[in-house]
Amino acid sequence: MEGAVKNRVIAILAVVVIIFFLLWLAAYSTASKQKANVASKAALSMELEEKNVKLEKEKAVLTEELKNAQGKLAEEKASQEATKKTLSQEQVAEQALKVELERVTRLKEALEQDLKDALAGQKK
Repeated sequence: MEGAVKNRVIAILAVVVIIFFLLWLAAYSTASKQKANVASKAALSMELEEKNVKLEKEKAVLTEELKNAQGKLAEEKASQEATKKTLSQEQVAEQALKVELERVTRLKEALEQDLKDALAGQKK
């Protein structure tokens, strides 16, 4: 009977060892999957961080280009305003010269008429 008890204890221990071994395999498998998952997430995180850094650099470059473009636009606007002002002054000067030319032309015509009248008066 002692042999039967020993065999029974050995069989129970063998079943317990097999159960623990199966539990250990399941835990090892789960741990391996978790480790792979963590590595995958770390790689993805690193990739996203690199993309973020790249995008930040591009943003800085584009921001600088925008500032330069805005500065050039402001310069162009100032130049355009100065040109408009100069054009306006030129138009005013042109108008004044036209008025002066008309006045001089009328004076000339009046002088020519006076000269004709004076010449006609001398001939008589």
